[in-house]
Amino acid sequence: MRELEETFLEEYQGAKEQLEKGRYKNALILFSKSLFALCDIILYHKLRKLPKNHNERFRMLEEFFPEIYTIVDELFGLYTDAYSKPILKNASKMIENGIKQIISLVEVPESIKEAVK
Repeated sequence: MRELEETFLEEYQGAKEQLEKGRYKNALILFSKSLFALCDIILYHKLRKLPKNHNERFRMLEEFFPEIYTIVDELFGLYTDAYSKPILKNASKMIENGIKQIISLVEVPESIKEAVK
């Protein structure tokens, strides 16, 4: 669990740094990866199991955390678009806001709450 928390923190902080530098594609990819790490933290806390891939993550979220699933599902297209389309600052901010929204719904480690403030 600590490894997932550290992964989230590294990717989230990296995304913030890239956003400040105007590197929106990098920021979006890192925010997305931190979003997935956050989902894995939540899933592991409840189920003591980690998903093997995005499909399994989505199915687990859909079954056990439908409200979080809806948020992540809406944002996933932004992540996949990052590999083939120009990314705007707004898209990165949307994923960052999705992370904040999820954190407001469930209990997460204090270090994550602090990083996202």
